[in-house]
Amino acid sequence: MLVRPEYQGKGIGKELVNLMIKKYQDCACKVLIAYDDEIGFYKRCGFEIGEGETPMFITYLTI
Repeated sequence: MLVRPEYQGKGIGKELVNLMIKKYQDCACKVLIAYDDEIGFYKRCGFEIGEGETPMFITYLTI
C-alpha cells in the first residue's frame, strides 16, 4: 500500500488500512512488513511488532 507523499497526512492511508482490516476480519492473523520510518503509522492503526520475529526477503526488479 502506498499513498503519494502529497496526499499523506489526510487520512487516506488509515482508511485503506481500515478497509483491509474489515475485508479480512475473519482472518485470525494479518501480517505486514513496514519500513522503519512507517512503524509509528502502523502502530497507530493497531499493529504490533512481533517479538522474536525477523522479516526476510528475496527482492528483485525486472525490466
